[in-house]
Amino acid sequence: MRVAVLFFTIAVFLSLIALLQDYGKKSDHMHKRFSAVVETERVYSDEELRKSFSERVIKPFIKRISDGVKRSAGNRKQAAPSKSSVKIEKQLRSSGLALTAQEFGFIKIVLLFVFLAIGGAMFLLLRINLFLRVILLMVMINIPMFGTSRFLTSRVKQRKEAILRELPETMDVLVVSVEAGLGLDAAIVRQYSKNKNVVLTELYNAIREVQMGVPRRTALKEMADRCDVKELTVFVTSLLQADQLGVPIKSVLDAQADRLRVERKQRIQAQAAKAPIKIMLPTVAFIFPVIFIILLGPAAMSMISSLR
Repeated sequence: MRVAVLFFTIAVFLSLIALLQDYGKKSDHMHKRFSAVVETERVYSDEELRKSFSERVIKPFIKRISDGVKRSAGNRKQAAPSKSSVKIEKQLRSSGLALTAQEFGFIKIVLLFVFLAIGGAMFLLLRINLFLRVILLMVMINIPMFGTSRFLTSRVKQRKEAILRELPETMDVLVVSVEAGLGLDAAIVRQYSKNKNVVLTELYNAIREVQMGVPRRTALKEMADRCDVKELTVFVTSLLQADQLGVPIKSVLDAQADRLRVERKQRIQAQAAKAPIKIMLPTVAFIFPVIFIILLGPAAMSMISSLR
């Protein structure tokens, strides 16, 4: 009797779950659609509060200190920028960081002092060998010296890879938008409002510069130089030539979308061709020794026992 009551209770519980599952799915779907339609962003009375903490506090602080350093230098003639500062400026533009070379150098110096203080404290407090403490201090000093440059280089590389990865899909979306009747500028603005990826962000910034009075040729060339991606540079060159010769934008976008799809397929095939060579190294290093141990281990043990 108890078993029958238990089974009856479980059956009623499962039936209620099955009945309420559809209602829960509909309610969740309705909630998602409602949250997508209703604007849930807080409206601040002060527009300054919309900015992030770094834009409100950190960047003005760095700018104030750098301006103070410039004022303390007096009215001396400013020296021509060195090759290293020009290279850092180009890397900062390519990485998408809103910093100048002076601000980046100031951050590097601050990190150097911080890590030097931490390394000095560890050098004085740790009870280990003097040689190890010196090595630890040198490592702490080298972390900000080489770590910042490594971070900037990796940031530039990641951004270029993101542009190369997102460019074909962005081109297909722009083709569809232009075919629907929008102009190129309106298509970029509309797609940027929906998807703020790296490519659309750069195109949108170029359109904003054009709207503020910068010539289209200059804005697009600066964008191509800033991103430093060959595929995007070819796209910008095609746009400028089409604008100069009067070729329809739709034809240019179609040709560029086809070219980018073919180039992406070729890159994937090249990476797939490199896979066997890359797999060979861990195979030789980790799998072959285990196989040799399994195959030659019994023979080696028998030889050792016979020699004894």
